[in-house]
Amino acid sequence: MLPSEEKIAKLRELYDLSQGSEEFNGGVSFQEEMEALLVGNWAILAYDDADDLALSFHVDSHPIAVAKLTRFLAEHDVPFVLYEAFQINERDEIVFESDFPAQE
Repeated sequence: MLPSEEKIAKLRELYDLSQGSEEFNGGVSFQEEMEALLVGNWAILAYDDADDLALSFHVDSHPIAVAKLTRFLAEHDVPFVLYEAFQINERDEIVFESDFPAQE
């Protein structure tokens, strides 16, 4: 398991790399207490339980923005795994696709 300090250091490196890049549409913010990077209001980069850098997109993210961000990460040799989509509920909480209520 990666120590928290190492995760934060790697996220900070990615944050520095992201500065001024149009691929991070909406800007990027470093949330140290969450150990995450937030891209605008449409993507999250954070480490999962297997210590992989996980990338999740808002369910309504624009496909071109998603493609640009994933291409940026690949071109800069940033290893990541794609995670499920998320929404923000009425209490401003992140809800992942597997937690969405069943659609009938």
